[in-house]
Amino acid sequence: MSRRRNATWISFIALTTGFIFMAGYAMNAPIKPAVVAVVDLEKVFNNLDSRATEEAKIIAMRDEMVEKADGMRDELELISAELESLEAGSATMIEMNDQAISISGKLRAFETYGKLLIEREQASTLRNTYDLIRIEAGKLSESMGIDLVLLNDSIPVVDLTDAAGTLQQISARRILWANNTLDITEKLLAQMNGAGAG
Repeated sequence: MSRRRNATWISFIALTTGFIFMAGYAMNAPIKPAVVAVVDLEKVFNNLDSRATEEAKIIAMRDEMVEKADGMRDELELISAELESLEAGSATMIEMNDQAISISGKLRAFETYGKLLIEREQASTLRNTYDLIRIEAGKLSESMGIDLVLLNDSIPVVDLTDAAGTLQQISARRILWANNTLDITEKLLAQMNGAGAG
């Protein structure tokens, strides 16, 4: 019985010594500092070739909708001009008045739908572009041995509209200063535009 007890105590002491040794080694071992880089997100967004292409598509869609809405307005103006020359209460006037009301309703519905569609497309493009930037920043960081990429919000100039607004803008910022040598904005842009990302 005493042999078992001795063996148990020896095992316990050996384990405890091992843990103490490992803990001491971990405390004394040098910790590699994290490599941190920054990106000017606004600059990346504004200079991406793929974003310019998407913006051109949205502008073309908006122009097409404006043209269609203008066509409806022109039709309404023609009907309004014709209504002035018709006899009040005549069957033709009633029919054309109903037609004008119908076109007016369709125009309002089309304008509301158009605004929602454009906003949805813009939001989708922004989200997709952001996701793409995040993925590409991860790839670039891995190739450069970077551990963390932050958005450099210290770059945009503070808008001096009023004291409360200025304070709010300053309070919302997280980076006070960043070393330019750690800014990977240009490399990220070159990688994304060079790869024809989109």
